[in-house]
Amino acid sequence: MIDMNTQSLTQFMGIDANEQASRKKFVDFTDEDALTLKALRPLVQQHAEAFVDVFYANIERYKELMAVIKDAGSNIDRLKTSQKRYLLEMFDGDYGDAYFERRLKIGVIHNRIGLTPRWYLGSYSVYSCEIVKLVQREYRWNARKREAALQAVHKIISIDSQLAMDTYIHGLMTDLRGVSMSKEDLETRLAAYQTFIASVAQGDLSKRLEVTGDDDLAQLGRNLNTMTESLAGVASGTTEAINTIYSTLEQLQESINGQSAGASEQAAAVNQTTTSLDEIKAMSAQTMEKVQVLGEVAERSRRESEQGGVAVEQAIAGMISIRERVEGIAQTILALSEQTQQIGEITAVVTNLAQQSKMLALNASIEAAKAGEAGKGFAVVAAEVRELAEQSQQSTAQVQKILQDIRHATDRAVMATEEGSKGVDAGMVSVQRSGEVMNQLGEVVRETAMASQQITAVVRQGFIGLEQVTMAMKEINKVTAQFVSSAQQSKSSSADLRRVAERLRDSVSTYKL
Repeated sequence: MIDMNTQSLTQFMGIDANEQASRKKFVDFTDEDALTLKALRPLVQQHAEAFVDVFYANIERYKELMAVIKDAGSNIDRLKTSQKRYLLEMFDGDYGDAYFERRLKIGVIHNRIGLTPRWYLGSYSVYSCEIVKLVQREYRWNARKREAALQAVHKIISIDSQLAMDTYIHGLMTDLRGVSMSKEDLETRLAAYQTFIASVAQGDLSKRLEVTGDDDLAQLGRNLNTMTESLAGVASGTTEAINTIYSTLEQLQESINGQSAGASEQAAAVNQTTTSLDEIKAMSAQTMEKVQVLGEVAERSRRESEQGGVAVEQAIAGMISIRERVEGIAQTILALSEQTQQIGEITAVVTNLAQQSKMLALNASIEAAKAGEAGKGFAVVAAEVRELAEQSQQSTAQVQKILQDIRHATDRAVMATEEGSKGVDAGMVSVQRSGEVMNQLGEVVRETAMASQQITAVVRQGFIGLEQVTMAMKEINKVTAQFVSSAQQSKSSSADLRRVAERLRDSVSTYKL
């Protein structure tokens, strides 16, 4: 057995700094890989407990493993803590002598409690599957980082597997030193074992050792067969997983192609819709301007209709005043007509008196002529009276004629005033009707103004809504463009991942099952 108290395992097994560097070089483990793993530590730490739970859920399915753990005096809960620490050490970023020493100690402990490579090498596939899925999710849009991370994980698991096998083989070789057998038989069996191990190292997992007997060397052979069986199972499972990934990637590629085409069509439709919305927005702005002008015109019409109503009321009042004045004039003309009638009667009396005076003067002249010389003076007076009577008769005739003209004029004035009164009445009716029409028109104009204000508010709200829709469509256009870009990146990433899967499949195909 290996004594871990006297010297370090790296010294005992000859894995010094040069050997460590050689092993890293063999699997192409570089400083960039170390940095990549260290960058993954925060992400792995978030899921470490879940990974450990999956790890031990797989172990609990096998009674023989649970028996090994129980015989070692341990339990699942205690082992989970150390297993989580073991998992996170893979992502510390420091893979020097201390790391190799810790890994070798774990292998020695496994060998000491009787845990064969079949179990702990097979369990690496659990971590490998979980970490691969985590890396693919984290770097699904970055093929370069995803490939670098997967390769770094694969390399460090390969190094850990080598160290685990080294401790197991060295333990067996140490045990062989105590086996009592002939040198020739020992060399023959060891040569067979070495040949078998070499073929396994070259990837041939189809062969098995022919083992007979119950000695420690035979047990070693059976354990090597078990280990090879486990490696074959891991390789087979990895191949199956790669084929599944490859098939899934083909489906994903088809889906991405469909999504990319649909997204491109959607982007074109969104662009067209955005252009149409801009045109509608411009027309809506023009409509809002026209509606605002209509509202202003309706408001002016409302004010003018109110002024028109006031003017109609004033016209009605003026017409009433005119009618009253016309009626007053008519009354005055009627009074004047009556007075001219009275004057006519007086002049008729005067005319009658003048005729009588004329007759009396004529009779007086006749009597004066009869009287002779004595009646000459009376004849002169009678002639003067007759002359005055004739002048009075002429004057009354003229007055009668003037009165007749005045009477005719008053008659015409009375008729004119009556016609004026009728015209004023008709005008009042027309003005009243106009007032009613103006009131109705004012009501219509007020309703039109209110409707115009409501239309303006609705159009303004519609314009605001169009602005919001236009902004939303521009955001959708931006998101759609991002989606198209993401779809193209997904397409590229899927192609990169497919190439990684092909390389992994080529790597696993080197194993003969």
